[in-house]
Amino acid sequence: MNQKFKILIIATILCCFHINIIANDNNKVLWGLKASIDTELPGKWHGENTSVKMYHPGVGFTLGGVSNIYLGKNFYFEPGISFFYSQYKYDLIIGVETFNDFKDPKLYKIGLQVPLVFGYSIDCSDKFAIDVFTGPQFRYSLGGEVVIKNKDIKEQLGNALDLWEVQRRFDCSWKIGIGFPMNQFTLSLEADIGITNLLKHDISFRENRLGLGLTYYF
Repeated sequence: MNQKFKILIIATILCCFHINIIANDNNKVLWGLKASIDTELPGKWHGENTSVKMYHPGVGFTLGGVSNIYLGKNFYFEPGISFFYSQYKYDLIIGVETFNDFKDPKLYKIGLQVPLVFGYSIDCSDKFAIDVFTGPQFRYSLGGEVVIKNKDIKEQLGNALDLWEVQRRFDCSWKIGIGFPMNQFTLSLEADIGITNLLKHDISFRENRLGLGLTYYF
């Protein structure tokens, strides 16, 4: 490879990823509206020496507000509160072969979530930056159920698939993400890694998700 071409590539990489600390004395608290579309990735049920896939992936969304608090030297703290909706389906239910129209019932949840993330802005140039952020996120389900349309089947099953007989309402996850600021908007790619065991019994289960978010700052 041509030596000049190698130098050009190295210089471009160093320019893009150089961390330029800006005093940024004019920074203040920003308020914003944030929406995201999520892919719900429920984990397996884990018991003693075994694991079982109980759910199919699903989709969800969030809508709420954030507050971006500048901490100095390109660090910031961004708490928020959002309304969330999530849904996914059971995998094939074992032991209900007699119910011909009972396959993969859907469950959904609605509630509130509170992310508390810390971030850092990497200034690649005067007009381009990349945000990286991480922190805990808390969720509380205000409502939800397993949707079974056939009333006869629902009566026969009783509480066997009652969502809140099986799962806890409170959930804690760890959020990591990367954001791309564009004027007053930030487009972000985010992942939530489940921490809380959501099952009430002797087996464990955690929810994970991937999201595409868009924030507008006033």
